[in-house]
Amino acid sequence: MKKNNTDRLLTGGLGLMCIVNFLLYASVFLLLGTLPMAMPDRAIYIFPAFLAGEVLAGPFHAYLADTFRRKHVLLFALAGLALSMTLSSYVPGTTYEWMALIQGVCFALATGAGTTISIDITPSGHRTGSNMLFSLCGRLGMVIGWIGGAWSVFNSSLPLSHLASILNVAALLLASLVYVPFRAPIGLKLCSLDRFLLPVAWLPALNVCIGSYAFGLLGIYLVALFMGYGIVSMLPLLVIPILTPLMIKGFIKLSHHCQRATSNMTFNLWMDIGLLAGLWSMSFFNIQEEMFFSEGTLLFSTLIASVLLFMGATYPYYKKKRVR
Repeated sequence: MKKNNTDRLLTGGLGLMCIVNFLLYASVFLLLGTLPMAMPDRAIYIFPAFLAGEVLAGPFHAYLADTFRRKHVLLFALAGLALSMTLSSYVPGTTYEWMALIQGVCFALATGAGTTISIDITPSGHRTGSNMLFSLCGRLGMVIGWIGGAWSVFNSSLPLSHLASILNVAALLLASLVYVPFRAPIGLKLCSLDRFLLPVAWLPALNVCIGSYAFGLLGIYLVALFMGYGIVSMLPLLVIPILTPLMIKGFIKLSHHCQRATSNMTFNLWMDIGLLAGLWSMSFFNIQEEMFFSEGTLLFSTLIASVLLFMGATYPYYKKKRVR
């Protein structure tokens, strides 16, 4: 797609990148969202492996995007996800953790490169709006993928990994159409916090993590209700995409000009950590013969703790530290 010089928010390139982000998150949570029900005994190992991949890839993203170009990193990461998801249906169960590690790396690189591209192809006056729209599409894709996974568990014989792979191939084809201006390498260090973690956002990140942990717990309850109530049972998950643009805006206001991508990626990483930790917890509870507390008690306690932390510490901290 040719460069669009129009000074507006939704250009053709950004529109394509929003669809790519939607498909990316849908493909991943199509699998992860129902894993505690599909294979709880393996899920307790798969979730940590996926998160380890995300964390391991983060410090190298800035160097890779600078050295090998942002679009190339995105395309290769999407291809890696598509290939690994397809292979997941054929490899022995003992290798699932390694496949999850690879997928975590590819997912982190794809989300990081996609975020950077969505910023670079947007006029400077509209970049906060583009970040909010881009993140909304990603988290909406996450919920739709989660719903699709729940529906497939009860109604489809098609392997979910194949469907997830198809979504990544579609994302790859759309991403290949986006025009990304050339930028000469500036010689970044191999390993850094750039486009990985924004230190000043540690408290909001912790708050996001705790809140999303509650939604990770809640999601499995909703999947279990899907058989009786259908798609209506999954609607509470829409709270995540509704709140995401506002939270992204808050993280951006804590960052300086050159840290916009880093603030976005910090938010995404800690939301993913919270969600997957919640899903991991439900997987762990599902294989226990006896529990000393109820999952519902943990869910509501976590939600209350998240709200109290925001009101008592996070919001005052945000007002003190914001720079925009």
